[in-house]
Amino acid sequence: MRARGATVQKLLMAMALLGALAWNLAHASKINDLRLSSGATGTRAEIVLDGEAEVRTLSLSGPDRLVVDLPGSELAANLKVPGGAGIVKAVRTGHPVAGTTRIVFDLAQPVAVLKPRMESG
Repeated sequence: MRARGATVQKLLMAMALLGALAWNLAHASKINDLRLSSGATGTRAEIVLDGEAEVRTLSLSGPDRLVVDLPGSELAANLKVPGGAGIVKAVRTGHPVAGTTRIVFDLAQPVAVLKPRMESG
């Protein structure tokens, strides 16, 4: 009976985790647009969301990249990922873990990352 109880407990735990994941996906922020612009002051990336999101950034070298993770977010179905601009050679997206969207900016050189700024409207 002990093995059966452990199996039921594992099943209930798995169902709880799936329920939590489904709730998170149902309440995820949607990434509606991704824009790049380049000017005299540098290159700017703008991520347009339909709500607030946690933003985590990571700079990598060899080759130079800027990684932006947005836990609890998903890409809009019609989102078009921009090509390069300024020091950004290319942009790509993925999901390092379920429920997190990752945006990777492939760079021509290292960058100074400014603190992400959230704006409403």
